[in-house]
Amino acid sequence: MRKRFLFASLLGVLVLGLTACHNNPPKENPENNLSTEQVDSPRDPLALLSDSIAQDENRADLYLRRASLYVEREQVGQAMMDVNKAIQLDPNNVDALLLLSDIYYLLGDEANITAALNHALEIDPFDTRPMVKLAELNLLKQNYNLAFGYVDNALKVSTYNPKAYFVRGMTYMAKQDTTSAMKNFLIAREQDPTFYDPQREISIIYQAQHSPLTESFMRSMVQQFPGQAVARYDLALFLQDNGAPEEALAHYDTLLMLQPANSRLLFNKGYVYFVYLEDNEKALDYFNQSLQSDPSYIDALYNKGRVYERMGDYVQAKTFYSQILRDYPDYELAIEGMNRISNQAE
Repeated sequence: MRKRFLFASLLGVLVLGLTACHNNPPKENPENNLSTEQVDSPRDPLALLSDSIAQDENRADLYLRRASLYVEREQVGQAMMDVNKAIQLDPNNVDALLLLSDIYYLLGDEANITAALNHALEIDPFDTRPMVKLAELNLLKQNYNLAFGYVDNALKVSTYNPKAYFVRGMTYMAKQDTTSAMKNFLIAREQDPTFYDPQREISIIYQAQHSPLTESFMRSMVQQFPGQAVARYDLALFLQDNGAPEEALAHYDTLLMLQPANSRLLFNKGYVYFVYLEDNEKALDYFNQSLQSDPSYIDALYNKGRVYERMGDYVQAKTFYSQILRDYPDYELAIEGMNRISNQAE
């Protein structure tokens, strides 16, 4: 799981995530699957917590900690049982209600998300965390005035709240007010320099504005957040499109050390070799590797056709375009490819 709140998928809803190189967005995110699989063992935190609960079944904090681990592992049913047990033992536990709202988010239950957060506010009207989460929820529902209202309430309690400024910035982004969004992202960054999300939004705005600060800012993000695969991926995309394809390949290689079977990274290497370095053989190799990882990766299949077309092997190219059109008859790039080949034959 990438993260629980900020409502778990806020960035993915409002801004472009990792995009493929000028084709349909691939399915896999290079940020995913970086963690190793958890294995139950005597040293596993989940097993240790279960042992502690067995020794003392009346400690709400233990159930809450185990519920949090279950959420991280996307074991929603077990998480729900534990958080309900924690609330049963400690009905005024705001942390438990916040975690409960996370679980309801994973279940897509908006009504109960709101109920859990409102209950948390009833218990502690000055706790800004449910306010910010309610702002996020209303942002996702495109209730922008309500989102602004909850953020404003949180900032009345304390002007130090980087997440509140971030959510307000995202709300301005949704309203296409880039200037106001940037102001809020900069405040969030100033208040918490370790907060990655507003800095990525700043980077996205710089790129959209073709700011001369873009490259240096993106490089600084890679240095500051070495564990953020998206930061390095964004930099690689920028470099390949701005005259540094070899350095882009080096960054893709670094990411592939963590995820050697990532279809998108393999595709992008093929794309760099094909478009920027004009190395047909290496391009084919990486498109093939991408398809081995994800046989349904239509962009890799299409670009194999493009490579063969450039090599003058129109029979092979037509084979790949036809294969795409059998499953996706409206895939415009393949239609254009077939038309090009037909014109060559005339």
